[in-house]
Amino acid sequence: MFSHCEGYRIEGGVTDGETNWNNNFSQNNNNDNKVMASIYKQQFYGKPHKTFMSLSSPNGPILICIKKVGNSSDDFYLLVCTEKGFEEVRANKDSLQKSKNTRSFLKMRPTSLNVITSVRPELTKVPLSKVTDKSLQEELVKVCEPEFNKVIKAAVLYCKESQRDDNDMLKNISSNVSQEYNDFLNFLGEKVELKDFSKYNGGLDIKNNSHGTHSIFSQFNDVEVMYHVATMLPFFPSDPKQSERRKLISLDRVVIIFNDGSKPMSPNCIKSKSTQIIILIQPIKNFVANSKTTIGISNDENRVVGEQPSPTTTTTTTTTTTSPTINSNSPTPSNKIKYRVSISNRDEVPNYGPPLPDPPIFEKDDSFRNFLYQKMVGGAASLRNTPMFTSKNSDKASALINVISKYSTKGMEQI
Repeated sequence: MFSHCEGYRIEGGVTDGETNWNNNFSQNNNNDNKVMASIYKQQFYGKPHKTFMSLSSPNGPILICIKKVGNSSDDFYLLVCTEKGFEEVRANKDSLQKSKNTRSFLKMRPTSLNVITSVRPELTKVPLSKVTDKSLQEELVKVCEPEFNKVIKAAVLYCKESQRDDNDMLKNISSNVSQEYNDFLNFLGEKVELKDFSKYNGGLDIKNNSHGTHSIFSQFNDVEVMYHVATMLPFFPSDPKQSERRKLISLDRVVIIFNDGSKPMSPNCIKSKSTQIIILIQPIKNFVANSKTTIGISNDENRVVGEQPSPTTTTTTTTTTTSPTINSNSPTPSNKIKYRVSISNRDEVPNYGPPLPDPPIFEKDDSFRNFLYQKMVGGAASLRNTPMFTSKNSDKASALINVISKYSTKGMEQI
């Protein structure tokens, strides 16, 4: 599975050639409870609340959403957003600062503005505008919603016995892969035609087929997942670096490697700073039925895994049995296949669930598929708190400032 490498945390791995169980999972990570929805969309979007904003607070442009929570109208929940990030604040009437005004004197419930200035005293003299324009909610969803809210793009690489890094793996072609790898792609998702594909495309070309004609796509609960499958991307024999494949895969933060080899791999086998999580899948071939057939596939690399051969296409097999056809809609050929899983995370990636079992061996069934997607979703969500992701939030901060500027001049009530 994975060998030890400085700068990486291994779940269910191998250290110095000897088995070393470690899932490095902490139940204290509260981010797991916020996996699939932004705080704004979960707590405020489409729900009764008020929004206030200002361009001239001590913290720069600021936007505050506030609502009452629980059965009591004395508890409040606030989301405070600035260009530096966001903060959740919970307040209770009894914990609010006593303001010397008529409402306090008459023991009336505090207004939203009373609550805001109590938890953020520095805003007491700041001119806050209450925004009532309904279109604001749609714009805030686009700004506040995290990158991994409803969609994930992930890479899939195939690794042969003698291969050690992405330079080797990116050279693999669809006519020279194993039956187990093809079966895994079928298991992972549905083979879809890219041209005019209407769902999440993960940055793949859906107009001119410059990224191939097909890919693997899946939907897990309400999350759409598009894969950048290296062996389904165009292959250029004259390019030893396979630059076109690398352009896509090097930007993926989550990478799945299907390893047909038997030796441990190093977590730094992917030479990309963007790659934060690598899920290593290794078939345990002793569990495969004794029939060993290989897939007849033409040498035309424009064909992709799963495509039905045309009547004029000549295919060959290396055994006397009939070569099976890969089809994403066909049932799994064997229910005896098992996989060993190891996961590599960069050290700065927060812990996320679910944890790998001990031993990390799965049968190829719905239980494993659910685990795999839960792990990808949890991992993708945890990346929001990594330095790599945080450093890219400047564009989001700029978008938030633009929204505040726009709505500070329309659809508002001056407080």
